[in-house]
Amino acid sequence: MGTVRAQEAGAPQGSTEAQLTPNSTKPVPREFRFMNTPMNSHDNVHSRRHVRLGDAGDLMAAVPAMLGFHPHRSIVLIAVEDGGAGVGPTMRHDLVLAGEHIDRRAGSGTRTTPEMLDVIGYLAGYCASENIPAVIAVFVDDRLDRAVRGVHLLDVEAVVGELVTTLASFGIELSCALATAEIADSAVWWSLSGPQRHGRMSDPSTSPLTVARVLDGYSVRRSRRELAETIAPGPEGTVRAVAAEISRLGRSGRSRSDELTAVLSYVARAPYDTELDPVDIARIAVAIRVVQVRDALLALTLGDDAGFVEEFWAMISRVLPRRERAIAATLLAFSAYVRGDGPMARIAIDAALEVDEKYSLALLLDRSLSVGAGPELVREVAESGFACARACGVRLPGDPFGRR
Repeated sequence: MGTVRAQEAGAPQGSTEAQLTPNSTKPVPREFRFMNTPMNSHDNVHSRRHVRLGDAGDLMAAVPAMLGFHPHRSIVLIAVEDGGAGVGPTMRHDLVLAGEHIDRRAGSGTRTTPEMLDVIGYLAGYCASENIPAVIAVFVDDRLDRAVRGVHLLDVEAVVGELVTTLASFGIELSCALATAEIADSAVWWSLSGPQRHGRMSDPSTSPLTVARVLDGYSVRRSRRELAETIAPGPEGTVRAVAAEISRLGRSGRSRSDELTAVLSYVARAPYDTELDPVDIARIAVAIRVVQVRDALLALTLGDDAGFVEEFWAMISRVLPRRERAIAATLLAFSAYVRGDGPMARIAIDAALEVDEKYSLALLLDRSLSVGAGPELVREVAESGFACARACGVRLPGDPFGRR
């Protein structure tokens, strides 16, 4: 299948929210993976990592690395670029099949559900807007069996038919459609369109894309649920202790410079000191409630330690009370978004909105991700964090206008 590129994924001095307004707000796709941007936020945006994917089995084995987790009951669209030699954005959505429930079908002679028709229409429109010439569709569902033409396989074949028709209406080709019950070593895969092919998958853990992802410091989770558990709320006792310290601190009365400097010191300690006391966590919480401090911290997604920063926000978000958890989870989402990791960004955004459905920065990230806005949009906002830091009297590492 040729050589496939493995490329993962300024505001004014006040708040950054107004910078992230996309053209549409229809929240259809669950996850985007922006493979046409660097995996690490500090990589050169023009860099290329070439990975050879020999056949369909190798491509399917690489899907977990593309998403950051093993998909289940999912449709995955992989954009094909550079005449078939490159992979662009990767999109995943829950696979909603009618099965034996005829009343769940869209009618008009199709087995496809209304939900899937909406998803297909949206994804086709997105591909057209991004000038994507062709896509590969991968269906992963434990209800599918190549040897048995059951109702679920018939449903998936109907989805493929709708996909071909809808994509063609936008001038986009479905290069091939592939199916498997699971993505695992030696799992059986087969084609749903074009020449009838089948085979066994290579080991996903040894996929060049997986190796590249691990070398960049990011793991591949066994499921989306496992990925979400990385920021699940921590022990209630710890959260209560942190909340008590936040109440005790109240408004610190410290300058924005002191607040930002304090958070930066904790971030710098993170790789070596993962056990913070409730009072330390409370001090961080009080500081990030200051909008200018929060916005300045967005610039940390562009530094050499972006991976550590992301782990820091994941760790902190688990033990914060609701209001502050929304802020930390949004900072995590921002970092994941900048490096092109749509699935992690989506999970973090959902976590933020679950505890504060009106949190403006999370809402705007939500809208941007839902319409597939690329990481370059949020990267520009991250760059504005340097100006926010200067306004706080702090020079961040990497600031193009001065050294700290």
